[in-house]
Amino acid sequence: MTKVLLTWKPPRGLERIRTCLDGLDVQATHTRAEILHSIGDADVACVGHWDAEIFRAAHQLRWVHAFSAGVNHLLFPEFVASPIPLTSLKGTFDIPAAEYALGVMLAFTRRIEYDVRRRACRTFEESEPTELWARTAGIVGFGSMGAEIAKRCRAFGMKVLALARRPREAPATVEEWFTAERLRDLLARSDFVVVAVPLTEQTRGMIGEAELSVMRPTAYLIDVSGRPAIYDIGALTRALQARRIAGASLQIVPEPDSPLWALENLLISFHRIVSREHFDRAIETFCENLRRYRAGCPLVGLVDKKAGY
Repeated sequence: MTKVLLTWKPPRGLERIRTCLDGLDVQATHTRAEILHSIGDADVACVGHWDAEIFRAAHQLRWVHAFSAGVNHLLFPEFVASPIPLTSLKGTFDIPAAEYALGVMLAFTRRIEYDVRRRACRTFEESEPTELWARTAGIVGFGSMGAEIAKRCRAFGMKVLALARRPREAPATVEEWFTAERLRDLLARSDFVVVAVPLTEQTRGMIGEAELSVMRPTAYLIDVSGRPAIYDIGALTRALQARRIAGASLQIVPEPDSPLWALENLLISFHRIVSREHFDRAIETFCENLRRYRAGCPLVGLVDKKAGY
């Protein structure tokens, strides 16, 4: 019998996990007290809540699965130093993130966001849309999510520039390859900058005043990372207020009195890099990994805990 503890209660999919494999004892917890009470003899933890206290209470844990793509909030020193493998949902967000990025590009170029704002006034003014055809998309972070975004950009006739931490051979969807040292070069040449990097010590604050200053005044910044700490929000606010860039889209929930709410050239989205299909895919990814764990096969979505993703 393999004991599996979920340190959260999924809105659906629990029965799918329980029946995906014989010999599973699956428990979903509701409170921190329940987690601490039940984690001691768990073999596998599928975590939402996860910290050093919970880790210290886990005496026979063999594998941790993060029910998220970002894992920076889970990587406290004791866990990073341990030999226990960590997997995540990276890869399951690729399709909704790619569709969202293209949706935002179309919202800006087809002036859909303008039409939505003007509807409240019950009046419209002349506003000339532009095309995506022949525009340049600069994708910062070329993992599986960046690759899916590139495919869709090329389908719209766009040129794709891509940046990744390690040099590699560019796929057919990418016209030019960049490493981190050339970030500003990519920013200066892009009509749309799509940021798809994880939050690590290297990416924290990577888009700041200096980076925004080299972007074109007609360019747009699109966040699909869902990690506001990647940006200097103050610098981005000033750039949008002064129209030094044309617009931006952020996965962020500002404070009620934040100046971000008043920026007409900023689309604020509450983590739309998800979908109904994505959640079902996430449940199946965990089930697949349970089967692999029991069979002694390599796990999918394995995280390099020291690298942070």
